[in-house]
Amino acid sequence: MGVGLTSGTGRPGRHLPRRDDPIGSLTGGLCERLRLRPGRGGTIRGRSGRTDALAFAATVEQAAAGLSRRGMCLGDVVGVLAPVSPDRFLASYTVMAVGGRALTVSPESDLRTQYRALAETDARLLLVSADLAGRALELAERSRIRQIITFGTALGATPFTDLLLPSPDGNGYSPARGLFDNGLLGYETVGDDILTTLHTHHDLLARFAELREGLALTADDVVAVGERGDEATRLALVALALWTGACVVAGDGCPPPEGRRVTVACDPAPVRISLPHPDGVR
Repeated sequence: MGVGLTSGTGRPGRHLPRRDDPIGSLTGGLCERLRLRPGRGGTIRGRSGRTDALAFAATVEQAAAGLSRRGMCLGDVVGVLAPVSPDRFLASYTVMAVGGRALTVSPESDLRTQYRALAETDARLLLVSADLAGRALELAERSRIRQIITFGTALGATPFTDLLLPSPDGNGYSPARGLFDNGLLGYETVGDDILTTLHTHHDLLARFAELREGLALTADDVVAVGERGDEATRLALVALALWTGACVVAGDGCPPPEGRRVTVACDPAPVRISLPHPDGVR
């Protein structure tokens, strides 16, 4: 495909990305790629509705710029408290797009474990789904969390939509640049201790490449991710589906689009369970 592409001012193809791999974070370059492929992007769906992949990728970039304006720095740890859903992926990708480390706080963990995970990683910011805003406020009282950003509205929390407001001075952070000090933080309890594990961008990108080779996703696939499985693999799989133009259904009980069926499931490891129907709708 690259034979006909040229570079230089005024020549066709000069705005095409140089590669199809994520740059700096799992969604780095995704927005540009989808803009160059109108009509070929997929969707991400949860129980509350669907979002086009391009809109999702653009929101990640806007929100990343918003976090930067609020003082988030490279390597900062940000907690993400939400069930498996589009909001959870949006939050994690946004944190990583600013060069931060997303700490996925399991909603199933007890309050003490959640608090200890936040304290151990020195998290100061928490992104939370609206239904868990009450728990987030409890955690803020017990930890060093200074700001809660929620999907929806909740007393004492900042709406996520505030991150999408334009910069007052017209300047802004560009998440399209390469960032390699980001990643995902996981944790587990070991006796009375909390053991944290950092999955760096390089690790996540390696999983992305392995899944791309092993699953051979196409734009006709429907990829389902639920509560079972490893979070690092989930993040890489959903990113791969978005880059491919596939449909993602996120969360237990989220049905596929009408007339289509799930072709790849993370249960708990990603596996192809059927081939897509070529005439399926996105």
